[in-house]
Amino acid sequence: MGGIYWNDSSRLMDSGETVDVLAIGDSWFHYPVNNLITPLHEALERPTIYVIGENGARADELCRGSWLGNFRRMLVGYPQISLVCISTGGNDFAGIGDLDDKILAPDCSGAANFSACFRRGQPAGVFGAVEQAYRDLLDAVRNVRPDVTVLVHNYDYAIPDGETLLGLRSWLKLPMDNDRVPIAGAPWGGIRREIVRDLIDNFTLCLDDLRSTAVQPKVELVWSAGTLTDSDWANELHPKPGAFQKIINQCWSGPARQALGLL
Repeated sequence: MGGIYWNDSSRLMDSGETVDVLAIGDSWFHYPVNNLITPLHEALERPTIYVIGENGARADELCRGSWLGNFRRMLVGYPQISLVCISTGGNDFAGIGDLDDKILAPDCSGAANFSACFRRGQPAGVFGAVEQAYRDLLDAVRNVRPDVTVLVHNYDYAIPDGETLLGLRSWLKLPMDNDRVPIAGAPWGGIRREIVRDLIDNFTLCLDDLRSTAVQPKVELVWSAGTLTDSDWANELHPKPGAFQKIINQCWSGPARQALGLL
């Protein structure tokens, strides 16, 4: 049985452990204490997991520079890796400067439906860039370990209610406020909730395209969208601790255990 190492290659080397699972991603892998990796570690009977990335990491950041370099080094240096997990894309379409400045029209106050709130060519333009970032990461895997399984996931339908962590700016409500998205029915329904649902659905199509076109490595889409109830959310982007466990139990455990030969 091994441990979990978040961006800590020195501690990993000192442990003498090999790496069974390599993960790269955003806050769903790195959120303090409450994340997907901790319950995944238990579901997989405590393999050694090395996790690259950080809270707020974007797909267009993880696929280049030092993050990508570290990802490649781990794939080369630890040939025992049999599962790669990727969690990214959410920060590319949520938040100030993205949702309000790239995806939504500057003034949605007169929108009759959610689709009328999108700028021309969006959200397809943003997700095209996200898909390319995923392909760059998959290319890195293919060049070193084309035999491994890669798991990607589609988050879930968050609530644009303005709830954040430690006073951080809202990721969904504030950008929608900036672009004057109609508030009728918000946050539990209405156009604002439909925008979030459509963004997740478009992201899912992006990931499913990766899955269907990948030959090596094998890509599997962990379909987590629709798993959580409204009461399962801690804030606009992150589930509660028990809800991350719920996602692992219902969505991740099966394909991840199969990849490690535990089924």
